[in-house]
Amino acid sequence: MIITTPESSRGGGRTLRPGDPSLSAESRLADEKALVSERVQGIVDERRARDRVDTGRVHPYFGQLRAQLEKQMDEPPLFDMPSFPKQMLYAYADKARQFGATGSPGSMPGPRQPPKPGELVAKRARDEPGYNRLRGLSQAGEELQDFAHGVSTMKLVVTLELLQGPDGVLREVKLISRSGNRAYDDYVLQSVPPALGKFPAPPPDAMGVHTDGIRSVWAVEGRVIYARKVSDMKKGTDNVYLAALAAVGLLAGNFDETTGEVYVIDVRNPHFECRSRLLRVY
Repeated sequence: MIITTPESSRGGGRTLRPGDPSLSAESRLADEKALVSERVQGIVDERRARDRVDTGRVHPYFGQLRAQLEKQMDEPPLFDMPSFPKQMLYAYADKARQFGATGSPGSMPGPRQPPKPGELVAKRARDEPGYNRLRGLSQAGEELQDFAHGVSTMKLVVTLELLQGPDGVLREVKLISRSGNRAYDDYVLQSVPPALGKFPAPPPDAMGVHTDGIRSVWAVEGRVIYARKVSDMKKGTDNVYLAALAAVGLLAGNFDETTGEVYVIDVRNPHFECRSRLLRVY
């Protein structure tokens, strides 16, 4: 199994001397024609590979592949990231930038969502002074809850190309783009081979499987999460912390209906989470 990085994949060159056949007009024209054809075919292949994923025309095998990658990276270490206040500032700055560019704080206008409590309070208040404080606390709690679950936090993103044989065995991992954090990049590169080491062979009808194997591109996103299970919290300092959040109106969290766990925001105990996203299947 080969791991290729941008640094190790730089090609070499060769020395040209007068009279070299490759310098003739015919040879140069043929080389240029081949280069243009290769680029056009590359654009076509790239578009098809993206469309397979965007339109959902991928085999369930790739969903199993994603789950296996995330299982291997279930408890990553906490890599160097900006402090909580700085991440909050960066999150607000990013929303302001998106709003200035698109008129929307999000990257794309998604499906209409039910109004949040803060929005309902703002609609009812209509700038009445008596409601202003309640509206501010409600909106702050909602923003903090989104942030705690990684919605607004800074992300480390590594883009990888995986080359597998017809039997599903991983042959090569190509690092297409780095995250900017060398330790995180190394962690992802070291996690992929064992994740797919004993992965079963793909079924014959898996989309993107050719006679020479599978070629797919993935984004591995790492983000800091500030949500914590209430069942993991202890008496004493944890109770004081929860009481302090409740006192200022910022005690927020959610309930997981599947596991029955209750999560609250705990900025004192950040942890890292990795999520894989399929980008292209060739």
